[in-house]
Amino acid sequence: MNKKFGLSQAARIVTLGIILVLISVYVPMLAILALVVPVPFAIIGTLCERKYAFLSLISTFLVIMFCVDPIYAINISIMNVVPGLIIGNIARHNINNENSNKFEPIYGGMIAFTVCTIVFFLLSKFIFNIDLIGEFSKAIKDGFNEQMSIMEKLNVDLYKNIKVEDILILIKSMIPTMLFLQGLFASFITYYLEVFMLKRTKILNLPKPTFRDFYLPGNAVATSLVLYLIVLLLGFMEIGLYTESIMLNLQMVFNFMFIVQGIAVSIYYARKWLKQGTGKNVLVSGILLGLFGTMGISFIGMLDSIIDFRKVRSYKST
Repeated sequence: MNKKFGLSQAARIVTLGIILVLISVYVPMLAILALVVPVPFAIIGTLCERKYAFLSLISTFLVIMFCVDPIYAINISIMNVVPGLIIGNIARHNINNENSNKFEPIYGGMIAFTVCTIVFFLLSKFIFNIDLIGEFSKAIKDGFNEQMSIMEKLNVDLYKNIKVEDILILIKSMIPTMLFLQGLFASFITYYLEVFMLKRTKILNLPKPTFRDFYLPGNAVATSLVLYLIVLLLGFMEIGLYTESIMLNLQMVFNFMFIVQGIAVSIYYARKWLKQGTGKNVLVSGILLGLFGTMGISFIGMLDSIIDFRKVRSYKST
């Protein structure tokens, strides 16, 4: 990579990241800045060598540990610094590869954010004896009970037959999907802000994927089918896994991704037909999508992942 970005340049970017962390902690009104903490580290992962990326992780952990507390330092290091570095490293490898998937840094970052969140949850529970999921469930239960007491005072029977235990079971079963969506959202923000910052400072022009070119990596349909079959097999084996919950989360995740790809296909063809002056096609397609709803959009996304209507893939799916 560019040799100009050595230790001194990496230290400046790390300082910016640490400042963002401290501001989000000690200035409650600016706590939203916590969303952009991974961005400086993604830039480091793209511009600097791996040894400087590792030093940025260590230095950030030490500074946050002394300025805030050790647990929060671990939180920031695992859930923000590491995913940011991974996104930057993937972007770094894709710069000179014209056949690379433009969305690969987002996909890789999504996996990194999800896995790192799970790792931090496990560390909190088994090392620091902090059950984050238990505290989350307790907060939901307390909030629901408070709402119930308010409704009872107002003589409203809306929640009369609803049990808080059923709601907790439903929410806990959806935690994997929520982690996935959180990882996707965080990865999207991180990479797009990195692209914007590098382009604005004229340091590097990373490829910026557009939504209408969105497509899932590899053969998503075959992958989803294999995963479904594996879960079904595990269910028949009766080894104690919550296969119904796993199946539910797989279905929600793949439905969401196919819907996103279906929307991308719809936007692509709507723009194409409007430029060609064939508004009739847009009207008919809009009516059909309105009739079939999200199921129709998801089906379009699934077909596109197989056929590639838009010819946007620069490589063959594996």
